[in-house]
Amino acid sequence: MPGGNGGVEGLTSPWLVDFPFAHRQRVRYGETDLQGVVYYANYLLFAEVGRVAYLRALGVVYDRDFIARGLDFTIGEARVRYRAPLRFDDEYDIKVRVGAIRHSSWAFEYAIDRADGVHCAEASTIQVMIDRVTGRATRIPDELLKLLEDVRGSGAHPHDERVSS
Repeated sequence: MPGGNGGVEGLTSPWLVDFPFAHRQRVRYGETDLQGVVYYANYLLFAEVGRVAYLRALGVVYDRDFIARGLDFTIGEARVRYRAPLRFDDEYDIKVRVGAIRHSSWAFEYAIDRADGVHCAEASTIQVMIDRVTGRATRIPDELLKLLEDVRGSGAHPHDERVSS
């Protein structure tokens, strides 16, 4: 993955900078465990929330750009590295950027940071484009590929959407 850190194996400065998009959330009680911290698997749900919000901000409409074309994507890999706890009612940002892009897959990288700036986790997911009829991997459509390459290469961002949901 970009940044020379191989994904989430180690924390280096690229995980703390260069995220063009952030989506503000607040920890709900049901997302915590008996210790009062966010249950570890919920960080993957946070990544999903950030991924969907980022795609929406980029102008990608799921029904139009995937389903209507007989396409979809699935998650081929997901990783999380935990750094500091989130607790009930903490505000946090899900920061998202495009990582490596291949013929039929691309990575999203995430930083999950408390609103006070404490870095809580970094994550990555690999999205695999699939044909909805065959269920097999297929090439990323040219328009989506160009969009992903453009935002990855330029560091451009649709906007920094720091709003609570």
